[in-house]
Amino acid sequence: MLRDIRAMLTIAIAALLGLAIAIATYNIVGDNRTPTMLRWLALVILATPLTTFVGWIVARRSEWRLALASCGAFYFFTPFIAARIETILAPEAAAQTVGPHTVYFTSVLILHAIGGLALAWWRGQAKDTNLTSV
Repeated sequence: MLRDIRAMLTIAIAALLGLAIAIATYNIVGDNRTPTMLRWLALVILATPLTTFVGWIVARRSEWRLALASCGAFYFFTPFIAARIETILAPEAAAQTVGPHTVYFTSVLILHAIGGLALAWWRGQAKDTNLTSV
């Protein structure tokens, strides 16, 4: 049973906002992989963990260390998992140095959607012990 719906909704909305930013950025870049456009693809990987972190801080300021560790791990490990998914589902695309890597970026977006909502659900389960400071 959820104990802190406010924290869960705040983190979930922040994660979905980051996901929307990541999807919009990925769609704007499209298949254009010039060096200047490649920098924008970093935003696809960074947006959801960063906004999830900010939402978590807004919901529970006292848990900033837990939020930093969780969202940092979320940001750090997602590219490795997405790359592994691409090597399994599309090995010819994974072997390319330069290419659209559609499976990779789609995997990143899906993993971020699942992970952001899972973090929100997890923090909704925990009882807020510091309600007076909010």
